[in-house]
This record gives sequence, C-alpha cells and structure tokens, in this order.
Amino acid sequence: MEKVKGFSANDPRYLGFIELFNQHKFFEAHEILEVLWKEIEGPDLDFLKGLIQIAAAFVHVQKGRFDGAHQLFKTASGYLQKYPSPYKNIGTQNLLSAVEESLISGKGFPKIKLKTTLC
Repeated sequence: MEKVKGFSANDPRYLGFIELFNQHKFFEAHEILEVLWKEIEGPDLDFLKGLIQIAAAFVHVQKGRFDGAHQLFKTASGYLQKYPSPYKNIGTQNLLSAVEESLISGKGFPKIKLKTTLC
C-alpha cells in the first residue's frame, strides 16, 4: 500500500480517536489511530505517535501500571512538544498539561478538546 503525506483533521479515524479517548476507551482509541498512522508518511507521523502513546499511557493507568504510564507520557510529550498549539485542531500544550495533571493526581482522565478556527 502506498503511503500518503499527512492527514486531514477531518479524517474519520482521527475524529473517532478523539471520541473514543473522551469516552475513556483508550485501547480502542489507540487502535483506530494506529491504522491511520500506518497509512501516512511525513511530519504528521510523530504527532500521531504522541497521541497513540498518550492513549496507551491511560491503558496502563486503567490496568494499574503507573510506571509504564509515566514512561509513555514522557515519550508522548517528546513527540508532541515539537508541534505548534493548536495542531490539527488539538491544543497540544493544553493536552499535555491535562495529561500530566491527571497522571500526577491520579484523579480522572483528561478530555481532548478540539480547537476550531473561524474563517
């Protein structure tokens, strides 16, 4: 299969990832975004890797494996910090802060809030 350059913020798999993530279905969110990640090439790859790693971190949290969650977050943070905020309609810095706060406090799960721009 030939890979395509990047992806649209309106891609149904990307939007599905966000919906599943916000429903705390982190494993499913990880899986759907991995399909998209395998189909693209270019600068969006690390962005998707970061989001996949965040979802995987919360899979670890749900299973009580907090050390693994923190390690995955560190890796995800390294990927996502390279991107402007917002990127593909996600406020990357806000997301990283919310994830870090959730992991430190152990209370609740963050939501991904889409940022849209008006023309």
